[in-house]
Amino acid sequence: MRITAVDSVIVPQAGRSYVYVLVRTDAGLTGLGEATLMGRERSVREALRDFAELVVGEDPLRREYLWHRVFLSDRRRSGAVQMGALAGIDVALWDIAGQALGLPIHRLLGGPVRDRVALYTHCSVHAPEEVPDAFGPLVDAGWTAAKFLPLVTADEQERGMDVPVAIRQAQRIVQAAREFVGEAFHLLIETHGRLRPDEFIDLARRLEPFDPYFLEEPTRPEAVAPLRRIRRTVNVPLATGERLLHRWDAQPVIDEELVDCLQPDIAHAGGLTEVWKMGVAADAHLIKLAPHNPQSPVNTMASLHLDFALHNAAIQEVIWPFAPEVEALFESDLTIKDGFALPPTSPGLGIALDEAAARALEAAGPAAPPDLLRFADGAPAEV
Repeated sequence: MRITAVDSVIVPQAGRSYVYVLVRTDAGLTGLGEATLMGRERSVREALRDFAELVVGEDPLRREYLWHRVFLSDRRRSGAVQMGALAGIDVALWDIAGQALGLPIHRLLGGPVRDRVALYTHCSVHAPEEVPDAFGPLVDAGWTAAKFLPLVTADEQERGMDVPVAIRQAQRIVQAAREFVGEAFHLLIETHGRLRPDEFIDLARRLEPFDPYFLEEPTRPEAVAPLRRIRRTVNVPLATGERLLHRWDAQPVIDEELVDCLQPDIAHAGGLTEVWKMGVAADAHLIKLAPHNPQSPVNTMASLHLDFALHNAAIQEVIWPFAPEVEALFESDLTIKDGFALPPTSPGLGIALDEAAARALEAAGPAAPPDLLRFADGAPAEV
């Protein structure tokens, strides 16, 4: 069996258009992967065209060889665009292997170590009085965990974020959320790396009484020294990793045990092949894995296969519900019940793309670019 082509299709969505990778073979098998990168989908597509030249004609079952062939092909490697393109190809190769062998991917990774995977989804809440409308539908639907970003109010999205005001408002929002959902519901708090260390430490101390599951992205991924300071100072669980692109990015965070949960994203960090290695390294330090995934059903399925096979996988981020036009593109083996996912049983990823329908959506034109954020003085902030 040989690879004959690497194709891509972009499905426009507001703020985050989905990039799908199709690796075709002369045996009639086509593997599906995802290489979504917010606001950079055209760059990823060009990288996929470059990488196709390296893998066409090769055996698709030589995943480790092909991963390194692509990764080592450029001395200036490992940027988000290149690692995302590699991720899409890698997951598609796992999909082909599972189809060829008649097994779901988690079986190829060693088989399931758990019967179900805990999930969390998202809600949007900008003020304490919005808590019932934000969390009520999730509680009613059986969810037991949700992530939200309480730092930016609706009007601040327009006029800029006043950090001290935002921190005090976040305290009130999280307190209201805890009072509404009770003790058993997990509150996962996003910060997007927007705060400087003293600001994050202030926020963490204010939120500690409300028992957050974790506070995500305490600082920017490049800033390891500030993360050390935060780790020494605060008493809440910390999580980071959505912008770590390979094992070497994650190494200081893992080796120094700077977080409680590592959050690599399969669609960004080189695919299943690389994130598996990051997860195993984290397990050696008893760090939990909570894969990042505000992506489409394809990356969700890839993440779940990892979660079922990796012992330290703790909780999985998912979008719920998907936009109807996106959900309609797929025939999927995904089963969610009461905030948990059940093991996929179909060969490979367990999800198939209606390529014709996806290309019809692509032909309708690109989506609007993601919104940008600024501070109150007009300086750019992390999106």
